[in-house]
Amino acid sequence: MASNAGSSDVSKYETEEGLKEVAAFLRGRNGMPLRPAIEVDKRVEYFKGEKLVNFLVTNTKKGRPAIKTEEEAIRVCKALLRHEYFHRSEKVKGGGAGERHLEVSSNNQFDPAGYFTWIFLGSQRLSHLFTALIIIGFLLITCFPIWPRILKVWMWYLSVTLLVIMVTFLTIRCLLFFFAWIAGYEFWVLPRLFDETLAFAESFTPVWTFEKGSSGQGYYRVVAVGGVIAFVIWAYNQPTDFDTFISAQSDFMSDLYAGKLLSDVSEKSKQDIDKPKVQSLEDILKELDEEDEPSDEEQEAERRMEELLAGELDEDERYEEEEEEEEDEDGDKAAPEQEDKRPQGGGGEL
Repeated sequence: MASNAGSSDVSKYETEEGLKEVAAFLRGRNGMPLRPAIEVDKRVEYFKGEKLVNFLVTNTKKGRPAIKTEEEAIRVCKALLRHEYFHRSEKVKGGGAGERHLEVSSNNQFDPAGYFTWIFLGSQRLSHLFTALIIIGFLLITCFPIWPRILKVWMWYLSVTLLVIMVTFLTIRCLLFFFAWIAGYEFWVLPRLFDETLAFAESFTPVWTFEKGSSGQGYYRVVAVGGVIAFVIWAYNQPTDFDTFISAQSDFMSDLYAGKLLSDVSEKSKQDIDKPKVQSLEDILKELDEEDEPSDEEQEAERRMEELLAGELDEDERYEEEEEEEEDEDGDKAAPEQEDKRPQGGGGEL
């Protein structure tokens, strides 16, 4: 009698509605833990058959299906596989570090020793909510030029603050690794933060790692220590340059939060959005005056031409003066010669 009652209780989970209930529980917040992998160039979540069977039998979380024995759990698992809530997969050797690669198995029979990949994604309400938020955020960013100035300023402060926090964190992270590496160890805070193959939540695990460094890097460590010592000596002996650098960084941060780097040209465009885009008579006359005025290049060319002409005139004047001087000299030389050629008659007449 007890066996028949248990059988009738499990049979409801073999219907379409019952299977949806079981799958929703397994894929929900209280579901079984899963592992990420890559299958057919897509990120998927998989599990081992015996893990699913044990979870259905032993878990005590709220909303769990009323499954009490291993045989009942296997029946439900076979029904889930038959209705394509998940499919069987095989592990593939290779792949990048930390990545698991799977391929679809040709044997689609349930086996507690096999691996299975979820097809059913569970409730998509949260995913739809995030999609809607992304679309709304995109539209808001697109309309940024017509935002009120107060919102622009707050967005500027938020962006600058996040940027400063990120740069500060990365700087401290690199410095911690550098000094630990000099000591012969590798210390990383959030070591998988920039791993693009991982999901968002997995990028923040583990929080830190501390391992012994690779051998054969003693020479590089000595060079790094020498570089640190050289920098400290330079900063100590060049206080003016280093202080100028620190002061420049401080001024830059002050300008960031003072909003001096935030222009508000778009605010005027938003205020004038309803005005006709027709030039006034004053603007037209101003443009005509600007067109009539010679450009800087034209003024420079005209000035050079005047200088050249003035230089040529000076040369002509000098040439004429030289000719006049030569004529004067020739005249002075000709006068004595004429005096010598005059007849001398005083004694002959007597």
